Amino acid sequence: MNPDLDQLVSTDQSGDTLPKGYFLPYQTAWITDENRFKLWDKSRRIGATYAESYKAVRKRNLIDERRDYWFSSADESAAVEFSLYCQQWCKLFNAVVKEFTEELEDDKGYRFNNYVVEFPNGSRINCMSSNPRRFRSKGGDVCLDEFDWHDSPGEMLDAATPVTTWGYDISILTTRNGEGSEFDNLVKLARQIAAGEATAKELRTLPWSYHFTPITAAIGQGLVEKIRKLDHIDLQVRQEFLDECRAKSRNEDAFNQEYMCIPSATASTLIPYDLYQSCEMADCLRPLIPHTTERRQYFLGGDIGREKDLTVFWIWELVADILITRKVVKLHKTPYSAQLQAASDLLANQNILRGCIDATGIGDMLVESLQERFGSYRIEKIKFTAPIKEHLASLMLSGFADKLLRVPADRVIRDDFHSIRKTVTLAGNVRYDAARTEAGHADNFWAAALGKEAAITNLIPEVVLL
Repeated sequence: MNPDLDQLVSTDQSGDTLPKGYFLPYQTAWITDENRFKLWDKSRRIGATYAESYKAVRKRNLIDERRDYWFSSADESAAVEFSLYCQQWCKLFNAVVKEFTEELEDDKGYRFNNYVVEFPNGSRINCMSSNPRRFRSKGGDVCLDEFDWHDSPGEMLDAATPVTTWGYDISILTTRNGEGSEFDNLVKLARQIAAGEATAKELRTLPWSYHFTPITAAIGQGLVEKIRKLDHIDLQVRQEFLDECRAKSRNEDAFNQEYMCIPSATASTLIPYDLYQSCEMADCLRPLIPHTTERRQYFLGGDIGREKDLTVFWIWELVADILITRKVVKLHKTPYSAQLQAASDLLANQNILRGCIDATGIGDMLVESLQERFGSYRIEKIKFTAPIKEHLASLMLSGFADKLLRVPADRVIRDDFHSIRKTVTLAGNVRYDAARTEAGHADNFWAAALGKEAAITNLIPEVVLL
C-alpha cells in the first residue's frame, strides 16, 4: 500500500499535509482518534500498521516540543518495515530528519537494534522487536503492533503502560491469537465499556477506545479497489478477493482468526483439526448396498432442522470394529414432508439396522412418523439435553481418539466437527455446543454422534432383517 506521493495534497486547515481520499475510512478513523488508549482488533494486511506509521510521523511533525514514540512488534523485520514507512511519510511532510540504527543493551545485558527516525524538535520514533525489558526507563507514546503474537504479551503490556505515565498514548494493534489471550481479555473489557454495560473504573481497566475491522468490513470500505487500483466498486471482484482469502487459509478456524477477528478456540474445541484428519478416509462415501443384494451393518443418525439449521442424516457402516461414514444427506429449508420422505427412502433399506434421530422441537413429529412406519425398535427418539449432549460428545471424542471412526476428507464437515466447544458454566456444569452460523449449528457432528449411538446400542434381533 505505498502511496504515489505526487497525488497527495494538503487539505488540513492546520497546514498538515493529508492524503485526500487516500486512506480508507477505517484507517482515517484510527488516525483521527485522539483517545489516549486505543485497541485495534483487525484483519491481516488491511493497512493498519501503515496508518499508525502516518499518525506517528504526523504527530511528531506538528508539535514543537519533544515527544518520543516507541514501536514494538513481534519480530525485528516488522520494526524495520515500520521505520521505512515513517521515513516515507517524513518525505511527504518535507520533514528534515535523521535516520539511523543504534545498538542498545537492556538491563539484563541483551543487545538489540533500535531503528530511529529523529525530528528537528528532538522527538524520536524508535522501532524495536518485542521484549518487555526494552521499555524500562523510557517515556513517550507506545505502539504494540501484533500484540497477540508477542512472546510475552502480558509482560509487554506491564512494561509498556508505565511509559505513558506523563500523559502519553498507548496503541495496541493485532490480529487474533486464540481465546483467552491478553488481547482477547482487553477486547472483552473494551466491548463492555462501548456497550455502556460498565465503566472503565468499575472494570478496573483503562478507558479503551475500540476499533474493529474484520476483512469483510475492510472490503466494504474499499480495500479491494485500493489493492486492485480500481476507480469503481466491483462486487464480483470483492467476492473473489474474499473467496481467495478463505481458500488460502488452512481451514475455517484459521480464516476466522487471521481475517475475521475471531480468536481460535482450539484449546476448548472437542475435536481439533489434527484429530479429525487422523481419521479421514478419502473414498469413504459410497452408495448404500441394498439389503436385497448383500447384508451390511448400517446405522443412521439424524439431526433435524428447518430454517436456520440443517437437517443431516448420517450413515455409518460397521466394518469389524470400525465405523465408516458411507452417506451424508443434507437438507436446508426443506419442508417437513420432504424430510420425512428422505428419511423413509433411507430406512427402506433394511441394512440400516437402527437409527437415533433428534426429536427436539420439530423433529418430534418426524420421529413419531418414522416409528409408526418402521417400528420403535428400529428408530429411537432422542431429545437433546445437556447430559445427552455430553454423552454423545464423549462418544465421538473416544471414537476419534481410538481411531475407530472414518470420516470424509471434507472441509465443511471438518469445520463443523471442529466447531463443537466444551464450556463450563458458573454452576460448574459442562456444556458442549457450537455457535450458530450460516453453515448450521454443528448439525453434521450431532447427526454423526447420534449414528454412533445407534451403532453401540444396536439390539435388533436378526429376525427383523428377514
